Amino acid sequence: MSLPLAPTSALRPGAPLDPADNFQPSYRVSRERFLEKLHRLARRMPVLVDSRSLAPRGPDDETLALDFAIVGARKPKHVLVLSSGTHGVEGYTGSALQHWTLDALLPRLALGPDTAIVLQHANNPYGFAWHRRVNEDNVDPNRNFREVFDPNQCSPDYEALYDCLNPADLEPANEERRWAQITAYVEREGRRRFQQVAVEGQYKFPQGMQFGGHRQSAGTRHLVELAREHLADAQTVIWLDFHTGLGESGACELICGAPLDSPAYAFAQQIWAGEVRSSVAGESISTPLNGLLDLGLQAALPAGARFAFAFPEYGTWPPERVIRAMRADNWLHHHGELGDATGRAIKAEMLEAFRPASAEWARAIVAHGSGLIERSVAHLPGASR
Repeated sequence: MSLPLAPTSALRPGAPLDPADNFQPSYRVSRERFLEKLHRLARRMPVLVDSRSLAPRGPDDETLALDFAIVGARKPKHVLVLSSGTHGVEGYTGSALQHWTLDALLPRLALGPDTAIVLQHANNPYGFAWHRRVNEDNVDPNRNFREVFDPNQCSPDYEALYDCLNPADLEPANEERRWAQITAYVEREGRRRFQQVAVEGQYKFPQGMQFGGHRQSAGTRHLVELAREHLADAQTVIWLDFHTGLGESGACELICGAPLDSPAYAFAQQIWAGEVRSSVAGESISTPLNGLLDLGLQAALPAGARFAFAFPEYGTWPPERVIRAMRADNWLHHHGELGDATGRAIKAEMLEAFRPASAEWARAIVAHGSGLIERSVAHLPGASR
């Protein structure tokens, strides 16, 4: 879908003059400014921040933490959650829209006594800080939200393509051979099948891409516990978890993992005007995936709560460039050196693949994302502007 021009609300007092400036220069700076803005906002609205730190540190030796910021009712019955950074480096986009919310939306929003906006900054702070999609254990958090893990779960095709997807070196001749194998597979089985095999989530190879883990990771447990504790009285939960890297550049698709016959799918279609696409039903640009965040979170909410969830997925670059960046990053963290020229180049490409340097792209994302948030607020009981 094409993205609209920036709504006038994106340029209200308090917001940056250039919407692209909502994008922050690093995880550390984003978190520091996020907490500072919440501190200022607390002078006029109730604010509670529950931060759950992780053992690893960031590249500047900074604390890595999941920051669950509740603005409004302490135990809300009606809540809109905006979360970022499930896939680490993709957190630049989600945090940009959280900063827009703090600067331009919350100062003019009235919340009833049972209503709250929750900003969950960095579901995967390690990946955000170190420019990885995965966490400190090489686990893809969006394949890790499950109760039972089978360490042998892996498609035979992934195993057959393992060396192509997870190269042990980046020597040009070897890479040419690997990509020839991938191309032959795509020509034989189709691009959609290759996408399914490459990204659905596997649980057998801890050093492989799309590893879902052998147990719930610390960040997964923290997020489930935060939702279970702070949303224990919730009757209405609307949740947006922002992603990048899939689809046409600048376009957005709203994706969920819920089946077509589920109440969550029906409620999401009601909230977002029929725009949500189910990955499990095959109607999305995303293929069906294992261990999805939305299904794991729904199990942590009160049984009677109405739950509408969407992954807004913003396109960046063509799929081959994105997967090449992911492959190289996986090689770097298992076989390379972060500080040498090759490592720096891989990290720069990883950032570009999921947060393009284009200011025009950034403006388009803030324009669409802020409008999406405004539409979500319009369906939140007890919220008025």
